Amino acid sequence: MTALEKLEGVWFVYDGDCPICEQAAKALRIKQSLGDLHLLDARSDTDHPLSEAINQKQLDLDEGMVIFHRQRFYHGRTALWFMSVHAAPQGLFNHINRLFFRFEPVARALYPVMRAGRNLLLKLRGKTKIRNLQNTNLPILQPVFGDAWKHMPSVMHAHYANRAFSNDLHIAKGHMKVEAGWFLRLLAPMSRLIGGIPAYNQSDIPVEVRFESEPAGPGLVFNRAFKLHGMKPYVFRSTMVPMGGNLMIEKMSFGLCWRVRFSWRAGQVKLAHAGYALNFFGIPVTVPLNWLLGSIDAYEKATGPNSFAMAVTIHHPIWGAYYSYSGEFTMVSMKEVGDD
Repeated sequence: MTALEKLEGVWFVYDGDCPICEQAAKALRIKQSLGDLHLLDARSDTDHPLSEAINQKQLDLDEGMVIFHRQRFYHGRTALWFMSVHAAPQGLFNHINRLFFRFEPVARALYPVMRAGRNLLLKLRGKTKIRNLQNTNLPILQPVFGDAWKHMPSVMHAHYANRAFSNDLHIAKGHMKVEAGWFLRLLAPMSRLIGGIPAYNQSDIPVEVRFESEPAGPGLVFNRAFKLHGMKPYVFRSTMVPMGGNLMIEKMSFGLCWRVRFSWRAGQVKLAHAGYALNFFGIPVTVPLNWLLGSIDAYEKATGPNSFAMAVTIHHPIWGAYYSYSGEFTMVSMKEVGDD
């Protein structure tokens, strides 16, 4: 029996330097059928087996608290949902939880505001972030894929080798085909200006992608340089940040965010659309834009020991597929910059 399997009841991992988090932890009462409630301070109990498991799963405690019950992890707003469903039917805090966080759309909208309030409180008190992922030494995407990671080919491990809070840099080079609808092509100059997708129709475009870790954060930066034919080079930069489980969010420079679920199925990396968000002061706030922008789906698959193919398509329910880009890449540089 592992150390985690020995943990009975409900375990609540919170930020002991955040007054709101501490009060919430102490005010929470759970149903008797779930067993005892155990509190774990993420700052002082760093050697606890549960803290180590949270780090292994790349659950960022600066993004939200964690509840552990029956070998399952609930992170951020899903932890709030757990509290709203399984809280005992007494106490003001429990009633407020049930009122606001039992419903997914409400929890999704309010949670970023709560997280911003927590971060502001920490800043006012002169407290630093927890940064629990700073020394995990795991690839950012490994916990996102979970057990499927060990079944993925070596080129995918190389492609997603970047670690959080590091200077890791990996480079891929290849050629791509871009197809954009006529209305997107009209907006191409604006898209270039704000750092959006390249809205042109071209084939066999030389492309270099630099996969860069954030030295002070958990994100994976995609720095894409398109050498468009007859035009100036085009740069499209975005950052993928883990949000718990297989959910990630891609933040683009102009404020739009894409929520996406990663999986490994039928020999391919599948990127499934999970909605949009807008980035307000560093906080992604979910917004209903599927009706306007449509959905984005993508896949990647190995084509050789050191090469992979990929494709992205944006599909609108009325207009159909109105944007796509695809290509094949080779990993040409796999180095960890600045490591001892």
